[in-house]
Amino acid sequence: MAPLALPRWTGGTDDVRDTLLAVERWVSSSAMKTLVASFGGSVEDGPPGALLDYLDEFSAEHWDFRRGRERNLAVQVHFGAEHDALIFDCAAQLGLAQVPPRHEHYDTVVMTGGMVRAGIAKPRYVRMLLDDGLRVDNVVFLGGFRPFAGDEHAVAAGLGVEGDNEFDAMVAGLQRAFGPLGEPAVEECIGASPNASWRELTWHVSGLRVSAVAAPSSMPEERRANTVDTYRFWAGVRREASEQSVLIVTAPVYVPYQGAGAVEVLGLEYGLAVETVGISRRTGHLGSFAQEYEARHHLQEIRSAIRGMSSLRAALLR
Repeated sequence: MAPLALPRWTGGTDDVRDTLLAVERWVSSSAMKTLVASFGGSVEDGPPGALLDYLDEFSAEHWDFRRGRERNLAVQVHFGAEHDALIFDCAAQLGLAQVPPRHEHYDTVVMTGGMVRAGIAKPRYVRMLLDDGLRVDNVVFLGGFRPFAGDEHAVAAGLGVEGDNEFDAMVAGLQRAFGPLGEPAVEECIGASPNASWRELTWHVSGLRVSAVAAPSSMPEERRANTVDTYRFWAGVRREASEQSVLIVTAPVYVPYQGAGAVEVLGLEYGLAVETVGISRRTGHLGSFAQEYEARHHLQEIRSAIRGMSSLRAALLR
């Protein structure tokens, strides 16, 4: 079955209505009901808010393998081949899938940061889109100064990435996909800690404005910048006025969660047209260092999506 239509923002008069409907259809879908039932739960017909509250509690008990840790430090669990297949099928229907962009032109492509592999794979995908005819004016890689953790040091060494944090990997990926880039223009503010600091590197190459942006956390004493922090910092502080339509590029497993956050911040708060897509398997493959997203990863990100959809719905109803 084709993936469910996920929230997006067009700048039209029906955006609020259409987005609320998309959230309601997602949370009450047959895929969600089947998935929850396979773990002993039951999604009953009812108000979307009540369903989201139930799913938040249910997923916290059954699908939260991170428990506050970075994604690559989550608990490893296995469910068996038959259950894995069901999880993968339901996840694909819930939008954890690769889909192409809807339009031929966007003002800006924004790639979200992530693990070290993302620093290489996402610019590679954007480069492929541009080579295939997508037209954009700006390419932005948006993340933070999150230090490498767990196996990331070894993966970075294997991929030839110099440095020790997410931003270093982002710059390396841009250099490979769009380079040689030369010396960038640098704007930055160094705070009391990496969580409170920001930096933007900007290059102009082949008619494109290419940027790497490390955003600060909204709670620097407690945590690193999260996805929503990076969206707000870029849209409110670093974005140029001409940037009104945005294509968010992430890994397929993160599309529903990061897409919901993008609609809430970039669409609802800043009035930008926004759409989110996942990279292709081909551009995401990094040989022996490629990451295979297992069933547990999909469940974890469905939990993230549930929370993202709940936050988006609450913002729409304010």
